[in-house]
Amino acid sequence: MIVDRPGSHFIFVVSSEHVHRGYNYVRYAGKPLTNGEYLQYWGKWVFFGNTETLADFARQMDPFVEKKVIPAAKYDREIIEAFELGECVMCVYCDFRQRDDVWGVLESIGVADKMWVFEKETMERWMPGGHLLEKWIEGKSLSGEAADKVRADARQTFETMFADEDAEFKGVMQ
Repeated sequence: MIVDRPGSHFIFVVSSEHVHRGYNYVRYAGKPLTNGEYLQYWGKWVFFGNTETLADFARQMDPFVEKKVIPAAKYDREIIEAFELGECVMCVYCDFRQRDDVWGVLESIGVADKMWVFEKETMERWMPGGHLLEKWIEGKSLSGEAADKVRADARQTFETMFADEDAEFKGVMQ
């Protein structure tokens, strides 16, 4: 199911079961991941394109998401100028242990260039001093107390989310 909420920067591809019944797609072999497993195994295939190309990929992968062959995906509604990439980004999420199967699907729908990134790496980039958070702060022209508050909030958010390594991972608000 393609979820396009006008107020969100992202357009999501998630199963209708996730949308209507709260299905947690962060799982492997039918079992939800714990916070510790999430940090160890969860990641994404990342690739770039214009919004039309990424929307086409989203439509093609939607049936695979409904069948839970691909857990979930999201892509940029528009380019994020602060990151200076020049293109939109699509992230296709899965457990590392299923990434080859997911890549096979992506390749079959025409995705050619990609890179794998663990979510733990992404989170480190969104922590204080991390490349993505600092670029975002710069892009919003924040400084002083406002920038420090964003950094403190980011640190607190991640510390709270992962306080219990054995708890079921509940997701990241976006």
